[in-house]
Amino acid sequence: MKKRFLVGLAVLLSVTSGLLANGLNLNGFGARATAMGGAFVGLADDYTAVFFNPAGLAQMTKSSFGLAADLLMPKAKYTVGPYSMDTTSKVYPTGLLGYFRPVGNNIVVGVGAYTLSGLGAAWDNTGLESVLISPYPPSVFTPPVTPYRWESFIGSITLAPSIAVKVSEQLYLGATFNINYGFFKTHQWGTYTAIPLDPPVLINFGQQNLDVKGWGFGGTVGVLVKPADWISLGATFRMASKIKLSGTMEVENLDGLEPYDGLPVEVETVSNAEMSVTSPMWLAGGVALKPVDKLTLTFDAHYTNWGKLDEIAIEFEDPYWQAALAEEDSLLLNWKNKTQFRAGLEYDFGKLVVRGGYYYDPAPAPDETLNILTPSFTFNSIAGGFGFKSGGLKVDLALEYLMGKDRTVAASGDNLPGAYQMNILVPMLSLSFGW
Repeated sequence: MKKRFLVGLAVLLSVTSGLLANGLNLNGFGARATAMGGAFVGLADDYTAVFFNPAGLAQMTKSSFGLAADLLMPKAKYTVGPYSMDTTSKVYPTGLLGYFRPVGNNIVVGVGAYTLSGLGAAWDNTGLESVLISPYPPSVFTPPVTPYRWESFIGSITLAPSIAVKVSEQLYLGATFNINYGFFKTHQWGTYTAIPLDPPVLINFGQQNLDVKGWGFGGTVGVLVKPADWISLGATFRMASKIKLSGTMEVENLDGLEPYDGLPVEVETVSNAEMSVTSPMWLAGGVALKPVDKLTLTFDAHYTNWGKLDEIAIEFEDPYWQAALAEEDSLLLNWKNKTQFRAGLEYDFGKLVVRGGYYYDPAPAPDETLNILTPSFTFNSIAGGFGFKSGGLKVDLALEYLMGKDRTVAASGDNLPGAYQMNILVPMLSLSFGW
């Protein structure tokens, strides 16, 4: 039982870590910042600074309310041998909301809320299980293997009370207290186990469903330095945060083991489950330049300590489940630390502003942990947009296109071998008003 059950559990744990994975962590908020390639740490002069660099909030001289809405539309394809399947058309909404106001001449306080992570995959499955059990026919299993639901919906929301201080005309400091709420649901095939009889009995575990959620806490600090009117430099540090998740896991046909396990107890198909996932440390630096009056150029580098996600453990409340997994109840991820590089520009015509940007985002997950429920790709992203301003009102529109580098992986560790493709289209709308 254990080996085959752990195949499904390994995918589950990969999805758990996927709460924080490349392709799930959003690379920025606001149509303005994202249209500039998300290179905003050294500029940070609007309400989205609560995410990019809270020190930039101290530049505000008026009360400000802002709303950013993004729609992630992923399109993926998975191929193994002669079989292939595509994701269904789904839209995943994300965004940022913020309100900030000056207190006196040098302090700005407020609160922001944003979806730090938000993505998923819903596959149009027409028979992947038949490929995974080959050369066995589906009918030899008890019960027979049929196409199951493969889907994930993953996200985390951060509430960030904030304070920023203007120390001088050249130096700004800021900090947020981050209250993180993580959640996700996954649906997949639970694989099977072989009972060593003559002939062997193949138990099909059927649909496996996971539903967990929980809280974690952390903080972000930032600094912004403006040595001259034409240049500003910024740095941001977001500390690691451990999110404790709890909920349930269900394996549809797990009770099919009862005639063979020799135990005087019934096997439950649902167990409470707990796990902890670390949201890794993030360190970013940026510079903003104004070579001429109406043109702004920005450049960022963002480093994420993905190597902190080397192992994730899960605990089951059901003693039968826990005993079955006691020796191998953790997953080795072997993720690597990665650095993103970003660049953007903005040209101000007055009431109309145009923008463009690019960033490179390398995948932290190695081949041996890749599976179809958590997209982990190296992305090259291009973005563009424009803004309109009148009085205290600003309206920004942008379109981002993330081009994932195709991956082909061989069977190794806990992965799902095959060829992976993904691209993501993200239209955005932002509104802000200052008074």
